[in-house]
Amino acid sequence: MTNQHTSHPASSGTPVAVQVLGMILFAGFAIPVTIVALNIFWPAGVALAVIIGWRGTFAFSAKSGPSSEELANLVQSLKPEGPAPKSGNAAFDAYRMDMLDRLEMEQESFETFLDRLRDAKDKVEFDTFMDERARIRHDAD
Repeated sequence: MTNQHTSHPASSGTPVAVQVLGMILFAGFAIPVTIVALNIFWPAGVALAVIIGWRGTFAFSAKSGPSSEELANLVQSLKPEGPAPKSGNAAFDAYRMDMLDRLEMEQESFETFLDRLRDAKDKVEFDTFMDERARIRHDAD
């Protein structure tokens, strides 16, 4: 299994000298900052160390990660489409479909209930406001 995120310095298109200089400058900055962060506020230091470690390299790279378009496509590919796959057990598949249908109906009825509840709350607040306004007007006369 190969790691897709690391590349050979010559294959990235960035000259080796620039990569070495970037590594030295970044390491010269990141290591002291991480040490200071660990000494002052350790959660921030740990977070910084994790971020630096997750990045995987100190070297400068022209392309640091996938573009937002690539990420959006990846997220879309993870979403299930169409009906759920068959399990091979007809009774379980029928039970699952019935349960999913029932849950969808319950969700719709619950959302309807929440809408009615919000409307009732709004009506009560409006009625209270109008009663208070009428009382203030009546007291002023």
